[in-house]
Amino acid sequence: MAEWNYETAIAQVEAIIQQLETGNLPLEAVFTQFEVATEQLQACEAFLQAGQERMTLAVETLDPGSQPDS
Repeated sequence: MAEWNYETAIAQVEAIIQQLETGNLPLEAVFTQFEVATEQLQACEAFLQAGQERMTLAVETLDPGSQPDS
């Protein structure tokens, strides 16, 4: 399986949304596609949260006020 990628996941979710909006999918396919989209969005949320935490840590290490006195 290929490595997970945020941009690819978003593109997959967008494609699923387009398919669902057509109204041409059988009901079981709608359920399956919805589950896939939900899983991808959860992975995207976790990815963004981890990125935000990394950026917060990076900013904190740059703030001279947050460094202990030597």
